[in-house]
Amino acid sequence: MARQFDWAIIPNVLTETRVHPRPTHTYDLYNLTDHECLVYGERTWGINLRWGDPAKGDNVRFMRQGGAPGPLKFGELVAIAIRNGSFLRYQSDRVGINLGWSDTPKFEWILKGGTDGQEVPTGRQVGLYSMVEHDFLMYEPRDWGVNLKWFKDSGKYDTLTEVFKEAQTIEGYAEKVKEVAGLAALVG
Repeated sequence: MARQFDWAIIPNVLTETRVHPRPTHTYDLYNLTDHECLVYGERTWGINLRWGDPAKGDNVRFMRQGGAPGPLKFGELVAIAIRNGSFLRYQSDRVGINLGWSDTPKFEWILKGGTDGQEVPTGRQVGLYSMVEHDFLMYEPRDWGVNLKWFKDSGKYDTLTEVFKEAQTIEGYAEKVKEVAGLAALVG
């Protein structure tokens, strides 16, 4: 499958064959490109996400809108929560990828990789699709923030120089300089 399908959902019980909504963190989002799992981790820039060892797992849980039981299905809206963080949500004007946290579930994600309505199996290659960004979340290195990008941004925003190029106007460039200067002050 294409790079949009950059994930596998790994259960803490290896005999579990389908992904279920749970009140506790019992899964890992394993990245097939980086061979690590998405975990909460403090960072200076961007959302507090890092890459971690899948053997130290149980970092993710899923919720279904309406709370119905049974395995999750391809094509349905779900919320994704990260242990020690909260619910992942699209949030513009962030440094790095436009992701932020919400204390309440944000049902803005769809699991892709199978026929809509089919149960989502564990350990199978899937895509995380944002209904807000209208794009797939994938691994790709970048100089700042967690190494995540939207599929349409592949090859872009790798360095601050490229971010400044995107500003396109003097006003936009000035805003980017202020943003980066503010971040440097936080670090410094």
